[in-house]
Amino acid sequence: MSQSPYQSPGGQFMPNGRPRPGAPTSAEGSPSFQSQPRYVDYGNPRAYDTSVRPAAGITAARHAPAQIQRPAQAQPQSAWSTQMRRVQEVAQHGTKLPAVSIVVWIAAVVLGIALLLVLGFFFLRFVTGSSANPIWWPVTAFIALISLVVIALVMFLADRWDPQPFPLLIIAVFWGAAIAAFISFWINSFNSLLTWWITQSEAAVAFVGPVISAPLVEEITKGLGLLLLMVLARRYFNGPLDGLIYGALIGGGFAFTENILYYTRGLEAMGGDGVLISFVMRGVLNIFGHAIYVSATGIIVGFVARKWGTAMGFLVFIPALIPGMLLHALWNLAATLGGGNGLVLVVMYLLEALLSLLWMGVIVALIWDESRLTRVRLGDYANQGWLTHEEVDMLATWKGRREGKRWANQIGAKPVMKRFIRESADLASIRQRLLADGANPKVVAQETHLLGRLTSNRQELLSHTG
Repeated sequence: MSQSPYQSPGGQFMPNGRPRPGAPTSAEGSPSFQSQPRYVDYGNPRAYDTSVRPAAGITAARHAPAQIQRPAQAQPQSAWSTQMRRVQEVAQHGTKLPAVSIVVWIAAVVLGIALLLVLGFFFLRFVTGSSANPIWWPVTAFIALISLVVIALVMFLADRWDPQPFPLLIIAVFWGAAIAAFISFWINSFNSLLTWWITQSEAAVAFVGPVISAPLVEEITKGLGLLLLMVLARRYFNGPLDGLIYGALIGGGFAFTENILYYTRGLEAMGGDGVLISFVMRGVLNIFGHAIYVSATGIIVGFVARKWGTAMGFLVFIPALIPGMLLHALWNLAATLGGGNGLVLVVMYLLEALLSLLWMGVIVALIWDESRLTRVRLGDYANQGWLTHEEVDMLATWKGRREGKRWANQIGAKPVMKRFIRESADLASIRQRLLADGANPKVVAQETHLLGRLTSNRQELLSHTG
């Protein structure tokens, strides 16, 4: 009987029989170290070719071109079996830095307090201005929360390739639910009063408020949350998928607070039936509306920042608002002009369903795009000797990640493998940012740290193999 290719958890093969990443591939007795790493062409996505810039004077990189760092010695093909000789290098870089700064945590706490104050304000406004039982307000808040949870779950699935730090996701939700919703409420109210004062026409107020004021004001206030996230943690806002995730959560948070207002209005007009109808129309049939509007802005800002750098990401903010504003205005226009017509409502929600499906398709495409770019950028490091090409396949493909975690689970090191995968994806993002922004000393230091973590994670995995 032939011997199974899987010898042991610490052997050369993974549970599926494929060679373990880093296992020896050369013949027995051949040299285990390559002074020059084998070069593999991983391609270069044209969408992120940083050498082509629309206006050299404005979008030029702020720093000198970033040359990829080279290791003291290239990884041999038998990298995982020789890492024990690099303990000193690991010790120099193995200290784990916090994922986000203390400023990010402070911002999350401040915005959380702001959300409590905003919700408290709207609760007091409901209690003092409505004849309904005050217990209805937390009921409407809970119903509004259902839609937010659904959006958050969709974004959780979209964020699995290179997960964002939890505090940043919380900041996105809190910004939309507290700051954007509160500011928009007052500015929209002022614009409605101003329109009435000028025109003395209820029809004008009914048109200007939802069709002109709301799209302009709300998309700007929500979009400013994206800029806040870029300021707080540019390292984690590095592409269209990041922009979509942050934007959708901002929009979901905004819709949460806005839906409470609409549900309480439905309560005052029709009682419990009004709440149910409002929930079906806003929380079910149009659940992704605000998420789509803001994510359109986030996709554009994230794409431009990845391709042409941080400065251009900020400069493109105003043009990036236009798609979301147009979609928002068109929806409100249709609701304003044909809201009482059953056929118009059916057509509106069918188009909204198609838009939501298209949005889901964009999410899938951006996840694929993210994984492809991760493989290309990790390939840059493999060609310099930091990784073997087998490790690139393990760290930058869904199949490789599954196999790597399955193998690591066999030796009791699955958490280490998950960290290895996560930090490698972060390293790939840093490499792309260096190509776009140039050799920013702060970003180069982050790259150096992550390269050290690369070695540290590999060595820790090896320690489990005995």
